[in-house]
Amino acid sequence: MTWGVAGQSVPFPPAPDAPLRPFSDAAKASVLTCSPGAALYSAFGHTAIRVTDLAADPPLDRVYNFGTFQFSDGFYARFIQGELIYSLSTSTFGGFLEEYIRSGRGVEEQQLALTPEDIARLDAYLIANAHPDHRDYRYLFLYDNCATRVITVLEEVFGPRLTVDCTDRRDSTFRDLLHGKLGGVPLIRFGIDVVLGLPVDAPLGKCGDAFLPDYLAEELEGMVMDAQTMTERPLVSARRELLPSMLPAYPNEAGWPVTAAWVLLVWCAIETALGKRWMRKGLPWFTGLTGALLAFLWWGTDHADTRYNLNILWASPLHLLGPGLAGASPHWKRQLGRALGMMAGGTALLSISNFTIGMQAFHPAVLPLGLAVFLCFEPWRKPTRS
Repeated sequence: MTWGVAGQSVPFPPAPDAPLRPFSDAAKASVLTCSPGAALYSAFGHTAIRVTDLAADPPLDRVYNFGTFQFSDGFYARFIQGELIYSLSTSTFGGFLEEYIRSGRGVEEQQLALTPEDIARLDAYLIANAHPDHRDYRYLFLYDNCATRVITVLEEVFGPRLTVDCTDRRDSTFRDLLHGKLGGVPLIRFGIDVVLGLPVDAPLGKCGDAFLPDYLAEELEGMVMDAQTMTERPLVSARRELLPSMLPAYPNEAGWPVTAAWVLLVWCAIETALGKRWMRKGLPWFTGLTGALLAFLWWGTDHADTRYNLNILWASPLHLLGPGLAGASPHWKRQLGRALGMMAGGTALLSISNFTIGMQAFHPAVLPLGLAVFLCFEPWRKPTRS
């Protein structure tokens, strides 16, 4: 696609009275929903917008993709820092579909009940948005991504003509929906559960589930164009599967990290009974480093979703100071060790109590991990002054 004269400014959003490219009665606009893939960045699926006019000369079949990013050196560092930039790109539909054929991912299409003039306005908005001056945006995983941008675009283009009446989901949280997508990658599910804090345990509310492509597809089914007029109609006029998914579906299970955590707890319990300290010397280093990461994500990044994270109670950066059990340990260090052990044990019990309702939900592995940390710090031993 060319953008006209080099360096030419393109206004965005387009002026309401700007001339539009004519579209024929054969023109269609649709939303493409792609199933999850095997790679982490594709584990939650994908959404794009398709505009076609096969009666045009030359025929038009273009996909607008808000999920474009530069996977280069420093990608994960930028992601952790909360500074990841995504872009709106365009491609032919054939090129877009070929990628999903190769990866074995499914693609579903929802045709939108739009007139040729509506499609022209939608296309003009997206073309201006895809200009190098306007295509970049700061990616926010739960609030501003390829799926949520579809609602943003439709509201910007059609304004009050579009009725967005999403389900008010008070019985589910962002964390609940993430769990359903990570059954096939249990270690990633554990990691995400640990680093995400209290904000992701808030009720989803209206359209909160639309950050995931398949949930967005369901919300689109309930939207209406030109409500309370003679031309009132559902936004989605047809739905079809373009490409079946060839990848297996995984159950919503926490997986092997829970088993590994219980094995670790049993190991620490045996060491406690025998008076040994092999694993119990090393575990505080692991939890301390984890706590340092949680503290960095809470106070050192722009991520709102990693703040107010109660996992720091069982994985504290203060664990790096050690349990303070040696005879030469100062009194303050022994007292601190007792407090850290009690916090870890208390968090383990909190993770299975009804008190967590309305608060932060913990990964099932936190129960054995917290108890293992409790055994590492031996808070039942009274400190002696040196």
